[in-house]
Amino acid sequence: MEQTQYEKLSLINGRIHTQSGIAANITFEHGRIASIDDEAGNLNGKIIDLHGRTVLPGFCDTGINFLSWAEEQERLNLSSVHSPKEFADALETYSHANPKPLRGWYIAHGMPENIILSRDDIDSAVTSRPCAIIYAGNNHAVLNTPAMNEFNMPQDNVELDEFTQHLPDLSEEDIIYLVKNYAPKISALGISEIWADFHGDAKRLWDIFFNDAYDLMTFRLRCNFGFDNVNLLNEFLSSGLRTGDGLPFCKIGGVIVRDTLDQQEQRNMIYSAHLSGCQIISDNNKYCLNVLERVIKKVRKNTRHVLRNFTLNSSLIDRMRLLGLGGVILTGQGYELLHEAFQNGLVLSGGSGDVLTSPVKNISDLTANGLSAAEALSVYTWGASWNGSSDYRRGELAVGNDADVVVLEKDPFLVQPEEIAGIDVTMTFCAGCAVYDSGAI
Repeated sequence: MEQTQYEKLSLINGRIHTQSGIAANITFEHGRIASIDDEAGNLNGKIIDLHGRTVLPGFCDTGINFLSWAEEQERLNLSSVHSPKEFADALETYSHANPKPLRGWYIAHGMPENIILSRDDIDSAVTSRPCAIIYAGNNHAVLNTPAMNEFNMPQDNVELDEFTQHLPDLSEEDIIYLVKNYAPKISALGISEIWADFHGDAKRLWDIFFNDAYDLMTFRLRCNFGFDNVNLLNEFLSSGLRTGDGLPFCKIGGVIVRDTLDQQEQRNMIYSAHLSGCQIISDNNKYCLNVLERVIKKVRKNTRHVLRNFTLNSSLIDRMRLLGLGGVILTGQGYELLHEAFQNGLVLSGGSGDVLTSPVKNISDLTANGLSAAEALSVYTWGASWNGSSDYRRGELAVGNDADVVVLEKDPFLVQPEEIAGIDVTMTFCAGCAVYDSGAI
């Protein structure tokens, strides 16, 4: 939807969950929360009657690979084809409907393993552009002639990792297209902020999002950057791109330390990032965790480092607590011991990973696995803001905080846990701007 910004906006007659209890009215002004439960006679500007609907802090997804997910929506899904003829028809129709594909490539996925394709089969449907068909097992791809020529490969069958490494980067035009078409789908789920991983040219990506895609953004984007070596990290640190939290929809976040790097490179990256005051986002890699422990104890800073891709156990919970590490729970990870983690003071936030998922649905799953509604909601509100060091201005509804708000049809605290998943999002606000409206009001 087109974003709607009001100079002053009041939501009235709602169930508004604030720091001090339930309020009926909340007012936004200049992107911040100006007042809560103000006298009705003092309200002016645009007024929206919620008719008893519930208001919570906007949800934050602390781990959605936005560009990868959005690009996946654009690719042709072949999982329902049953023959080479059906494949050829589907690919030909798709290519005609998409004359300018992302990256300049036609890419299809989900090809059933029992249908054997060759270069000639793909050439018969697409000859003008490079084309790759990825099999359902996700371990290899078959290329057409233009693709083989571009990759300078003698065979049409290629391992998926090799194929991915050779693909050209998304162009500026590609990224703007993906933001324009898929940012609204994020907002429709009540999400007002996402954390997204970016690997590669940090400055190029930042310039595109800040300058060219800025007006298309319907959520705050926190960019977490991964680097292949410490030299690239140091180049990034010297570029002046780290910004804090000031912009409405863009922020540069943490440094991703991947366990695919050799141990020396992991160590160098952790030391450089920590001493520079950057947040470190690390997988639960034993070596990374040991290095993190050493640097935190040796040169303690207030930076909130975060662990992800972990399976909780009592020993890890205790270690994370002692080191002050936050944790990102990706959808589908084991939910065992989450209640114990909360009881031990861990701050946890939720992320989708490669496939965008609904926070409301995930909150329902968390309550079904033993968390209270308050604990489950904190994973997408206050906990996410704390892990991102923005709890001083988001994650709770308080005067002076950013007006990042979700309006729900029902109150998750007043329904049975199994009913939470069915609660619809009515409106989403980011910085006081209406970025999603279901039309229910």
